[in-house]
Amino acid sequence: MTQKKKTILYETYHSNRRLQKRIISDNNFTYRELIKIMKPHLNKIQSVLDIGSGAGTIDFYLASKGKKVTGIEISKSAVEVAKMNARLFSLDKKIEFIAAEFPHKIKKKDYDLVLLSEVIEHLEDDTRAIYDIWHVLKPESLLIITTPSKNAPLYRMGMLKKFDKEVGHLRRYTLQELETLVENKGFEVIESGIHEGILRNFLFTNPNAGKLLKFVKWHISDIITLVDNITLTLFGESNIYLVAKKKTS
Repeated sequence: MTQKKKTILYETYHSNRRLQKRIISDNNFTYRELIKIMKPHLNKIQSVLDIGSGAGTIDFYLASKGKKVTGIEISKSAVEVAKMNARLFSLDKKIEFIAAEFPHKIKKKDYDLVLLSEVIEHLEDDTRAIYDIWHVLKPESLLIITTPSKNAPLYRMGMLKKFDKEVGHLRRYTLQELETLVENKGFEVIESGIHEGILRNFLFTNPNAGKLLKFVKWHISDIITLVDNITLTLFGESNIYLVAKKKTS
């Protein structure tokens, strides 16, 4: 994909971003799985690099927990919205947003955590990305990755080809492939697993079903998550994740 096409793709994707009214809670339907993965590690983390930060939703959550966050995002319009929201939430001293493409313009700094959530599948050189991440992490610090699974039921049924193309997915991974990728670049996988059933995946990938997401709040989020976990057990995962620690020897 040319740079021009890439820019148009992600600017179009983020063109409808609006200011958030409030910082998300732990049971926010969109981010609850990611928060669940991160939460056991947050007490040991002070500085975070969020690659592909979008409009900054998860960054506001982290900053509200006292973390110093840097968000890097290719879409300039998303970054502008994120900066305005940071000021609105009085978090602009805690968060820095940078409009740039990863990995070539990444800032050189030692972070406690690099967050790569729903991003690695978009990167042309995933090996280079993991290599660059290793170099900006402190020793023994963490990398968290979430990404679509090759085993996703809708994907195996051929129902996500158009979606993957439209959002710029270049590949999908099995859990073993993802673990091998990071282990070959100096990381030790300390936790990995599967999440997101077919129901949740359908809501996020089908444009008509996606219109319902803004109504999935409070107890409704818990109920749909409960049903989705049943579909996860019955039909398999749509997403995978891992938590890896930077090795220094």
